Amino acid sequence: MSKERNIMSSNKILILILIVVLLILSSCNKANQDTESNDVDVLPSESYPAPIVSETQTDGYPIPKPETPIINAYPDPINTEAPPEENSSPLDLISEFSIDEPARMKWCADQNCFSLIGYGYFKVISYPDFSELFNYENQENEFLLDINVDGKTYATTIDNQDITIKNWESDDEYIIQTDTPFMSAAFSPDGTQIMLTKMDEWGASIFDVEIGEEITTLTGFETAAPVYDVRYGQSNEYAVWMARATIQVSEIATNQLFPAIFHQDFIIGYDLNDAGTLLATSAAEATNDEFLPTVFLYDFKTGELDHKFTTEKSVYSLQFSPDNSLLALANGNLIAMLDMNTLAVTNHFVSNDAAISQVVFSPDGTILVSSDEGLRFKFWELN
Repeated sequence: MSKERNIMSSNKILILILIVVLLILSSCNKANQDTESNDVDVLPSESYPAPIVSETQTDGYPIPKPETPIINAYPDPINTEAPPEENSSPLDLISEFSIDEPARMKWCADQNCFSLIGYGYFKVISYPDFSELFNYENQENEFLLDINVDGKTYATTIDNQDITIKNWESDDEYIIQTDTPFMSAAFSPDGTQIMLTKMDEWGASIFDVEIGEEITTLTGFETAAPVYDVRYGQSNEYAVWMARATIQVSEIATNQLFPAIFHQDFIIGYDLNDAGTLLATSAAEATNDEFLPTVFLYDFKTGELDHKFTTEKSVYSLQFSPDNSLLALANGNLIAMLDMNTLAVTNHFVSNDAAISQVVFSPDGTILVSSDEGLRFKFWELN
């Protein structure tokens, strides 16, 4: 009996020891779990932080930064002259009118009418009563090339290879087969010829408008530019070639090319005077470390620069007067006039709300027409 009591007593002690061991192991396991949990809490320094949400951020894109102001590429020029005092301008406004679609103006040779040539249309307007004589719109797949200085004959194409010559007054129509792809075409200043800018080579073909036969081909101009153009000067004697910043004149009768003239920036306007002595161009040029809009006067036969001056704005249109005494410039919202004898520039305010896009002298030189953005045309009489 005493032996059994001793065994039971020993068993109770073992059970008690086992319970104590289990309690200790349980406590250690909980401590390990707490330690692992604490380890997770200190790991964010090795991972990406939580995003900061701004009150002004409404979507998943970053908040845009304020735009950097665009600085005008053409700062104010150094030598722009102030405009004349009021009522001292030699330009007197005699009439004006507006149209709905942009167009460029072209006088009729007799000054009794003018054409407004837009994209896919043209109108012939009588002068000075401004009645509409004819209104034309392109047909399907037809492209308007140019209208002649007679105000009646015009040229179109449907394949940039053959030219259809039409007369809206007589209803005459015939085709000039050029046998060469061309990019553009323009009538000569006297209206007897039409010049084509070739597409597959650097060259131009000139055709007689009346009989439709080729008169001559002009070649020799070379350029690395993908696009070039060639046009008549103010007479039938010279052709003006242009590609980006390069311009060159050739004599049509001999196909002689005069020296190429290079600019620092793209040429945006040019004119060759009727006398065949001066070429005027417009392009930006570096002056005192700034690019300024500049007008250049060249003796194109030698390539020598005769004169240059900066302007308030870029000049996209310029034209010599028929007597070669003046050069008119579309200078922002005003007309600038260069006296070719004194080389003095005067500015004449024309528009307060739009830039002047074109200036055109009448055939007799007594009227200058300005158009602002090709929509509003003003007729000025020169005093």
